[in-house]
Amino acid sequence: MPMTHKTMEDFARSCGVSRPTLSKYFDDPTSVKPATRKRIEEALRSSDYQPNLFARNLNRKRTRAIGIVVPTVTDPFYSEMVSRIELRLRDEGYWPIVISSHGSTELEMEATRTILSLKVSGALIAPLGLRSDRRTLEKLTQTMPVVYFDTYLEGGTPFVGNNNAQSVSTIVDYLCRSGDAPIYFDIPHVNHNSPERLNSYVAAMRQLGQEPVVIGNTRDYTWDFERIGYEQMEQMLGASGLPGKTRGLPGKTGGLPGKTMLCANDRLAFGVMAAAFAKGLKIGRKADCDLRIAAHDDHPLSRYTCPALTTIAQDFAAMAGRSVETLLALLNEDTANVAPKVSLDAALVMRQSA
Repeated sequence: MPMTHKTMEDFARSCGVSRPTLSKYFDDPTSVKPATRKRIEEALRSSDYQPNLFARNLNRKRTRAIGIVVPTVTDPFYSEMVSRIELRLRDEGYWPIVISSHGSTELEMEATRTILSLKVSGALIAPLGLRSDRRTLEKLTQTMPVVYFDTYLEGGTPFVGNNNAQSVSTIVDYLCRSGDAPIYFDIPHVNHNSPERLNSYVAAMRQLGQEPVVIGNTRDYTWDFERIGYEQMEQMLGASGLPGKTRGLPGKTGGLPGKTMLCANDRLAFGVMAAAFAKGLKIGRKADCDLRIAAHDDHPLSRYTCPALTTIAQDFAAMAGRSVETLLALLNEDTANVAPKVSLDAALVMRQSA
């Protein structure tokens, strides 16, 4: 049976090291001599002792913890980002604490207060954006190093995210070269990404000599993009009077103003594609297809739609890596390596839907 030790003092005596040395080891194993580290690790293997990290952290001005706040952990985009950030922080010797704001202003404020109370070393935050309480987040940025990722709030807080001008112009150019110019299916402007992508679409279309056409209800605040995509597409298809498997949508007549559609994000496209399928329309880039549908993000499920969704792939690895690197530079007061805004280019992923 493993040896039992109730306190750090008990365990330190059994190891034959001082309590400060043991505490130093738990902070950073490489900070003690190799022979001492070996002795402690051998003792840990034969003991059931686990340090009370929470209690130890309460006695410090700052902990080795990093707060991570996202609008939701159920969205695979944020799940992927959190997973990559967590693993990178662990490699750097930090303890990640993940909190979801669930799309709620009040819960984002509560998450911010929780991070402050836990005395974390710093925070990586994807703010809600439009619904964020700016004063609460500003207070956090004045208290500890903070880096925004995916979306930002106006101010001097460092940010790492997607280059929407580059990514949207890339897919607009592809769609115009490969078929009819796209109409743009917009979403509620919940954060800065939404208007940036809309403006990038308009600019890219005009640069190519095309007339921008924008559809979609952007007035209602919601993160339920699949639902609004389905409901609005269903309504437009009903209005167009397209029964069953009709071939050849009218160019700019009826409920749909065109047969090539660029959705603001993949989640919206999932709902749009489902509604089109329910109406018996065929999606794809072949001559016998009714609609071409493309989107933005390369959501982890986008390759499994039917047909697979043509989209723009945000660089998850680079976004997570640069976010952590920026925060670590702030923690180390290495401000020379901190850019105020990092915009990462994205890549076109051509699949069967467009």
